[in-house]
Amino acid sequence: MYFDATPLNMTKLLVVALAIVAIVMLMRGRYASNIPLLFYVVGLIMSSADRPTDSLILYVGLAFALILRFEFMGKGFTKFIAILTSCAIGLEVLSYLDQVFANGTMFS
Repeated sequence: MYFDATPLNMTKLLVVALAIVAIVMLMRGRYASNIPLLFYVVGLIMSSADRPTDSLILYVGLAFALILRFEFMGKGFTKFIAILTSCAIGLEVLSYLDQVFANGTMFS
């Protein structure tokens, strides 16, 4: 495991910290929070960087985060979508950490 403190790596670690905050907000049941959407906006901007991530994980997670904003869903279905959103954010975090600390070929 090797860490090179480039500006891109440090930015990815800050995005990972934002993702952890987003997962905590989802697990606490604060579904009206915009932090998961903010994470995906930053993720979309970072996907045009030197080392893009898997677009499928990014767009599916964004779709789950947008579905979570609807208020007419039942309590159980909302919790299910929140878990799927958290899993998608977690996969994106694993991809970012793989790019920062390893060779970046986990999801490629």
